[in-house]
Amino acid sequence: MWGGKRSGIRLFSRYVSSNPAAGILAAISAIVLAVGVYLGVATSRQRNAERMADGMRTALALQRLGGALWKAESGHRGFLLTRDERERERFEGADVEVEAELGALSEATLDVRGRVGALAALVRTQLADMRREALARAGQASFPVMWSVDPEPGLLDRIEALRADLERTERATIAGRQRAWSGSTALGDAVFLVANVTLAAVLVVAGLSVRRALGALEARDRERRRTAELQGRLLGIVGHDLRTPLTAIQAGAALLSRQTLPPAEARTAARILSSSRRMARMIHDLLDWTRVREGGGALPLARQSADLGEICRAVVEEARLDPARRAVELARDGDLSGEWDPDRLQQALGNLVSNALRYAPASAPVRVRATGQGARVCVEVENDGPPIPPEVMRSMFEPFRRGEEVEAAAGGLGLGLFIVRSIVEAHGGRVDVASGPGRPTTFSVVLPRGGG
Repeated sequence: MWGGKRSGIRLFSRYVSSNPAAGILAAISAIVLAVGVYLGVATSRQRNAERMADGMRTALALQRLGGALWKAESGHRGFLLTRDERERERFEGADVEVEAELGALSEATLDVRGRVGALAALVRTQLADMRREALARAGQASFPVMWSVDPEPGLLDRIEALRADLERTERATIAGRQRAWSGSTALGDAVFLVANVTLAAVLVVAGLSVRRALGALEARDRERRRTAELQGRLLGIVGHDLRTPLTAIQAGAALLSRQTLPPAEARTAARILSSSRRMARMIHDLLDWTRVREGGGALPLARQSADLGEICRAVVEEARLDPARRAVELARDGDLSGEWDPDRLQQALGNLVSNALRYAPASAPVRVRATGQGARVCVEVENDGPPIPPEVMRSMFEPFRRGEEVEAAAGGLGLGLFIVRSIVEAHGGRVDVASGPGRPTTFSVVLPRGGG
C-alpha cells in the first residue's frame, strides 16, 4: 500500500514538473476547497459554541433557581414559625428571584424547553401555596390557617428532583458540545494544515520545474546566440571575400558594354553587368547586416552637408539606366539640405526604389517625392502595385523577410528594408509604410536635418 502511495506521489511530481501551471491550479483548487471546508467547520464550531453558551446559561439559571427556592422555603418556614417580618421579607425577595430565574429559563434550549415549562408550573404552584399560607398565618386570609408547611406533600421534592435532573442534562449536553467543538477545531486545523503543506509542496515542485525550464531556455538561447554569431561572422567573411572577384566581373562587364559588339554579345554583357550590380548590392546589404549585429544595432555614418534632392536624383538616374525597368518620376519641393551620410541615404533610397519597381505595374511609374518640412525633410516612394497584407506589414522591416513571388524571383536576401530602417534610424529618423485597397503603397522616410 505504501508503495502505491509513493508511486502516486512520483506520478504527481512528474505531472506538476511537466505542467507547472496545472499543478499550481490544482494547488489553488485544493486551497479553495480546504478554505470551504474550514469555513464550514468554523460555522459548525460557532453553532456549537452558541449552544454551549445557551446550555451554560440554562444550567446556571437552574442552579440559581435551586438557591432561590431554598431561600424562599427557608423564609417561608421562618415566617410561619416566628411571624418575623424579616423572614417574610426574605421570602418575598426570594420569590422575586425565583420569578427572575424562571424568566431566564423561558429562553432555554429547545431540547429541554418542555421540561423547563413543567418545572416552572410546579414552582409557581409551590410559590402560590406558600403565599396563601403566609397570608393565612398573618391573619389576612378568609380561610382557616393550614399549619402544614407543604400544602401538596412531596411537591418540593419533585421540584428539586426535576431541577437537578435538568441541570445534569444541561451539563452533560455542554460536555458533549464541548467535545464536538474541540473536534471541529482539530478537524479545521488539520484540513488547513494539510492544504498548506500541499500548496507548499506543489509550489516547490513547480518552482523547481520552472527553474529547470528557465535553465533549458537559457541554454538554448546561449546556443542560438553562439550559432547566430558564427553565422554572422561566416557571412561577413564570405561577403568580404566575394567583393574582390565581383569587382573584377563588374569591371570586365563594364568594359565590354562600352565596346561595339554584336547584339547578342551586347545583351549578354549588359545582363552580366546588371547581375553583378545586383550581387554587389546583396553583398553590401549582407555586410551591413553583419555590422548592425556586431555593432549593437547602429550603422556607422560619415555625416556631411548634403542635399537630399540631389541624393534622390542620383538614385532615380541609376534606376533609369536599366531599360527593362519601369519609369521612375522625381518631384522636389522646399529646402532639402541637412547633415547626413549621402552614401548611406543613397543606399537606403535605392533599396526603396528597387523594391517599388519590383511590384509596380508595367503601365504605372514609381513616384519619388522629396519635401522640406521645417526642421525635417521627407521622402516618399510610391507605387501602384497590389496592397501589402497587414500581417506582412507588421514584420516587413525585419531581417530576412522576403515578399511574395516577385521578390523571390528577383533573388533578394530579404535584407533591403531592414537596411533601410537601420540607415534611417541611425540618422535619427523613421520609416513608415502605408498600403491598402484603392490606394498606392507608400514608403515614407522622415529625417531631421541635423541627424538627431
